[in-house]
Amino acid sequence: MIKDFLEQFLFFPNKEIKKDPSSINVIYENIYIEDKTEKYHGWYIQGNSKNSITQNKCILFFHGNAGNISFRMNYIEKFHELGFSSLFFDYPGFGLSTGISCENSCIKCSESFYHYLINDKKFLMKDIIFYGESIGGSIASSLANICNIKYLIIQCTFTDIKEIIKNIVSYNFSIMNNIGFETLENLKLRNKLNKLNKKMKTMVIHSNDDELIDNKHSEILSQFADVLYTCNGNHSNINIDSDFIFNLLSFIK
Repeated sequence: MIKDFLEQFLFFPNKEIKKDPSSINVIYENIYIEDKTEKYHGWYIQGNSKNSITQNKCILFFHGNAGNISFRMNYIEKFHELGFSSLFFDYPGFGLSTGISCENSCIKCSESFYHYLINDKKFLMKDIIFYGESIGGSIASSLANICNIKYLIIQCTFTDIKEIIKNIVSYNFSIMNNIGFETLENLKLRNKLNKLNKKMKTMVIHSNDDELIDNKHSEILSQFADVLYTCNGNHSNINIDSDFIFNLLSFIK
């Protein structure tokens, strides 16, 4: 499909796992999920919280379009400190995962890890939190609608990736209309679904210092979310300070 072909150029995978959670004294499990001809890799970290907010809660983390899970140690460390269980995984072609990334293959891969949490780790659907950064926020919002997930957090995410491409190339090529990653449409659908089921919550996080995605994207997305939280730090390295943590936990509570 032309859509899948074009979308693969939006990803910049790194195959090298530069470090693992043991480098920050976090115990983890290597998780491999086989799907026909492909194999997907992730890290599962068991939480140890006695806090009622984070106890029995698991964060499924959808990373951005570059690097791999070994580039997300700051999130792994912070979520572990807060007592969450977490599952960090790589899309097709990233890290130890095989295949080629596009919107459909990333959603399929992500759904495999979601079902792993349900079937193997025995988490209840209501206790799983989808957390997506950048393009991962768009992937997470797509899967959230498929699974009717209760908690969705998207960070530094665009309304529609075509808007970002237009700003870079300064021209609207008609072929771009074949590209997906339409986060705004995903949130609109989630909002419609939630009118029937008031149990779903969405949080939009954006940095005032984001050098890649303008704040206007988060402002538009927030019209179909419950919470908009603005922080500081660049696109790939936001400040996870005490205020960030307070707002994150308040959203989940």
